[in-house]
Amino acid sequence: MPDTPDYSYYRVRAVEKALSILGLFTLDEPDLRVVDMAAKLKTNKSTIHRMVLTLERAGYLRRNPASGSYSLGLKIVELGAVAVSNLEVRHQARPHLERLQAATGQTIHMAVLDGPDIVYIEKLEGKAGVRLYSSVGRRAPVHCTALGKVLLAYQPRDVARDLLVARPLRPYTRRTTIDLAEILAHLEVVRQRGYAIDIQEHQELVHCAAAPVFDHTGSVIAAVSMTLIGSEFREDELHQSGRKVAETAAAISRDMGYDQESGAKSRPAVRGD
Repeated sequence: MPDTPDYSYYRVRAVEKALSILGLFTLDEPDLRVVDMAAKLKTNKSTIHRMVLTLERAGYLRRNPASGSYSLGLKIVELGAVAVSNLEVRHQARPHLERLQAATGQTIHMAVLDGPDIVYIEKLEGKAGVRLYSSVGRRAPVHCTALGKVLLAYQPRDVARDLLVARPLRPYTRRTTIDLAEILAHLEVVRQRGYAIDIQEHQELVHCAAAPVFDHTGSVIAAVSMTLIGSEFREDELHQSGRKVAETAAAISRDMGYDQESGAKSRPAVRGD
């Protein structure tokens, strides 16, 4: 948030710093020492140490006695569970996702857009016995995942561009596209056909197809995907999967109050109706 006069008056720098500390912890770096936090935030160690002790006492951090490093505490887990459980689209989507998973045997995900990332809010494991790295709450990049591409495709072009240039585009596999113009052009294709595919662009041997979920205002609020694992899938099979996922996403959208045929608003479905 920019430093407008009003915000400057109300901001509490100590709270901002404490939140910055919590934001340092990721799935790639779940444990950090005070010295690491101080270096990342360019703040002196004593200030960080006092804040860390306060966060630990409140349950937001916990200390590993053996290493002296810190990780997120159970209070964060509680808050995260509350946030995810409060996502209405997740509740409306669950029976549709279960039917798609039962019909295909594949792993099914639902995700939302958060800056230059997607965040998984639901995952139903496939029957293949191969576990993917994804999990509820985990992040993945927008530029090389089917979920990310479909969520970007329904953003205004300038918003999509800003999200793509928010950080360097990283090549995760030899198939990852990192050319900005090429990605933006591809988003137009995604929008026209109503789903996106990812052919080993984020992980080797992992293929995905994803489609958007609309709310009663016509805004895209989430995306659903199907993941196929292996080296033998043909592109036409992925497009077939994309159409199946699009059907599921359309059914969820209807439950969220979106009229797919006319684009008009309708009353959001109520669970139990």
